[in-house]
Amino acid sequence: MDNLIFADNGFEPSEINPYTGRPYSEDWVYIELVETANYYLFNGGNAFVFKVSISKNCPDWQFRLLDFIEYEQEEGKRIIIKITEDDFSEAKKAYAGHCHTDNFLRKSEGKYFVHSTTAENYKNIVKDGCLKSWNILKAEGKIKEKKPIGVLLGDHSNYSDYIMLSDGGVAGEIVVNSKNCSKIVMDTNAPYSPGARLYFDAEKIAENGILIRDGVHYKVKNILPLKDFLLWTATPESIGFLGKRITPRQFADLSDNIFNKQFN
Repeated sequence: MDNLIFADNGFEPSEINPYTGRPYSEDWVYIELVETANYYLFNGGNAFVFKVSISKNCPDWQFRLLDFIEYEQEEGKRIIIKITEDDFSEAKKAYAGHCHTDNFLRKSEGKYFVHSTTAENYKNIVKDGCLKSWNILKAEGKIKEKKPIGVLLGDHSNYSDYIMLSDGGVAGEIVVNSKNCSKIVMDTNAPYSPGARLYFDAEKIAENGILIRDGVHYKVKNILPLKDFLLWTATPESIGFLGKRITPRQFADLSDNIFNKQFN
């Protein structure tokens, strides 16, 4: 694979890139396969280079690893990878016949995707009839912030070309609360002001060839129309919590439960 550099077992990114003799530029990324039960997946900046750690306890680690490599190579990145030869061979064997833009859902992928947004942004989404990437919204003058909140998590600048999706859970509400507070807020049990939680048909998104997997996220580039793919939207009003105290964890769990009951 082009632009793929295999590091030895003791490698850990430091200030100077050993392959250039200079500090890392954004053209470089690092991924490692680790033996841990503490997490499935960890990503972000490690102060020196964009880093992704995938645990072998992650059920679909082989697919995430190769999705990451395919996506980052398509973006023109140089990839440093720390993995044993046997594990890499296993990943390639499992991934055979697949690509990071598979136009079908894999066995490990759920039937819906979620995008969480602030109350103010939700009004614009309804008006536009679609979700738009941060870069498009910035060009249209609809965003006041100079940089997306994901920059604080070490996200690539090119992530701003995409609409980020999740497969449920509280992660999207953490992003919303962080936007509201203009800083990263990880407390999922503190009161916050929810906006909207949009549920999309994952199968249709995949079948239309617009689903992109980068090994960490599911996403769509530039624009995602509501008409063709939206299934349901959760707001404080629609789940009966308008004006009541609610936390990111409660809003995510209540919304997911109501959606799952309605759509089986």
